[in-house]
Amino acid sequence: MLELDLRAYKCPQQFIQFKLGLREAISLKQAITFNISSEQNTDDIERYLQKKMYYYKLNKQQALLLVEPLRV
Repeated sequence: MLELDLRAYKCPQQFIQFKLGLREAISLKQAITFNISSEQNTDDIERYLQKKMYYYKLNKQQALLLVEPLRV
């Protein structure tokens, strides 16, 4: 499983790094965990995942986002 820390980024860099990490996970056929800041808004990321119908779990208390792009 891949892991990417997005806490150092602010929007729009956070979203760009998210998409790059997701692209890498898809090419390697792996799930990816993103470390996110609990203060930052993740609405854009969630809308993108819903639009693409990716399976994901967002845990705001632990500031973790798990995405399984190949799961149907």
